[in-house]
Amino acid sequence: MYIIDRFKLPFFVVFWLMFSSFFVYASQIDNMYKDLTLLDKTAQIGRKSYTTIGDKFYKIYADNPSGKYADDALLGAARAYRRSFERFNMQIDLDKSLNYYRMVQGAFSSAAARRAYLESADIFLARRDSASAKFTLNKLMQKHPNSAEAREAEKKLASLGTNNRSTITRPNPVITADNQVKKQDNKPLKEPVKNIAEEDDKDVVSVSAGQDSGATASGKTVNVHGIRYFSDKDYTRIVIDLSNNAEYSSHWLKADAALHKPPRLTIDINNSILGNNVSKNLSIKDGLLNAVRLGYHPQDKRTRVVLDSANVKDFTVFQMSNPSRIVVDVFSSERKEDVKRPVIASNNQTAKNNAAKDMKTKRPDDLPKDITLGAALGLKIRTIVIDPGHGGKDPGAVYNGLKEKDIVLEIGKYLYEYLKSDPDLNIHLTRNKDVFIPLEERTAIANKLKADIFVSIHANAAKNKAASGLETFVFNVTNDRAALEVAALENQATTKSISDLQGILKDILKYSKLEESVSLAGSVQSCLVKNVSASSKQNLGVKQAPFYVLVGATMPAILVETGFLSNNDDASKLKSSTYRKKVAKGIYDGIKEYISKYNNF
Repeated sequence: MYIIDRFKLPFFVVFWLMFSSFFVYASQIDNMYKDLTLLDKTAQIGRKSYTTIGDKFYKIYADNPSGKYADDALLGAARAYRRSFERFNMQIDLDKSLNYYRMVQGAFSSAAARRAYLESADIFLARRDSASAKFTLNKLMQKHPNSAEAREAEKKLASLGTNNRSTITRPNPVITADNQVKKQDNKPLKEPVKNIAEEDDKDVVSVSAGQDSGATASGKTVNVHGIRYFSDKDYTRIVIDLSNNAEYSSHWLKADAALHKPPRLTIDINNSILGNNVSKNLSIKDGLLNAVRLGYHPQDKRTRVVLDSANVKDFTVFQMSNPSRIVVDVFSSERKEDVKRPVIASNNQTAKNNAAKDMKTKRPDDLPKDITLGAALGLKIRTIVIDPGHGGKDPGAVYNGLKEKDIVLEIGKYLYEYLKSDPDLNIHLTRNKDVFIPLEERTAIANKLKADIFVSIHANAAKNKAASGLETFVFNVTNDRAALEVAALENQATTKSISDLQGILKDILKYSKLEESVSLAGSVQSCLVKNVSASSKQNLGVKQAPFYVLVGATMPAILVETGFLSNNDDASKLKSSTYRKKVAKGIYDGIKEYISKYNNF
């Protein structure tokens, strides 16, 4: 389009070029499907042959997310990775396939989106996960009630012996070779100091380990210099501050009645030193955690952090960089996902009974915490958290005499005022002045407020000063180098550490509201582009990347990049308060469009 605009080509030439590009994409998609069919018939073939085709499909989508063939290309990527999983049984391929299916479902209303529902339901049925299959088929019927695919879904549901309501039941805990602790010489795993009692590995029901950027491989000792927490009765985030990235492992230990010990989560930080000024015992007592205890084992230079559970049903542990910290999220109820995983068994019948009594104010346990929850139970979007990025000592991108933190704060305040005009909405800002808030605290604020939508506002920058335009991101792993560079900029990290992070976050992705986030991002992106009168070249579309600020969000969450401060034209626009207000209005229109779709299901 740049060439067309610059040289003012005749209309018939423009039309021919556009038609040719459509034909090329259609031809590429058709050829890739033929290649997939050929692979299926070839005995001696490697997994990479499938994933290469899947990546080619995805590139067509990524090159033009709003293009004519974007939905077909994204569906093709899902199918390619699905076939790879069916042939080579690699979990990473199944995860990618389901991710792409959810993106199609959330971003489009086309036949490809409707097929995505049916095909992902088939995956669940093949894996004997009828609950997730029922839920997916119900969602298809609710979003596309008059389609042929909806009638097909109804027939599938009938064959499963169900009415038009999905029921997700909590799976029993499963111990597998992947999550069972391997014992070494039957020696007990000891807690490190005298104020922390010994723990025995025989009680461990799940274990995970993580390492970022080879920090401990270099032999560099990690200083554990602080611990913070954000507390609520349904969700608590613990942050362990480190001098540099660490090798660590986490273990869930069952209750020990003989020793009067509650269930507990332990995090062992290897090759570390526990700072003298760090509190060794934090009393929390928020209904979810009783306490957090720290100790040190000098013989093997291991710091242990113990979280004493009061009512923990699920947890996630991951590491973030610059500054280095380990983040622990614990939940009072099991998070729902498409593919089941081992969960912590509950013996707390009283808590279950109380949860049942609280049905009107809590999300019920028999349905996924998903957009269809509102459709099934009439729940509405009420609470929105607006997050103006950066602030205080963190200016964000600084170009052309502008600081990102100032621009996005003004846009955030305008957006706040627009949304506050709706009396049915509760609106919160993570910051309303020039203050620094750590990335992990921003999502914790949204989770604690039980937000229904989280919108983080930013301004972009690039080494290439010609780069310009608007784009909206959802949280996901990606191979897109440009998207990784944006994430690295906002995360204040290197692209290498971002790539390392993606492996750690794959478990978290199973619980992210990807489909709903893509739908929200699509509405915001299209309304934003329309409101600021951006050209098609400046519409960079909806993209995905692993942004720290979106990690652990329990609601649909997006990050909006409002322009490139490194580009003279974009910077000139963003200097104007009038333009910033237009940006806010565009984001507002997109949020309202999404709310209308959600609340009217």
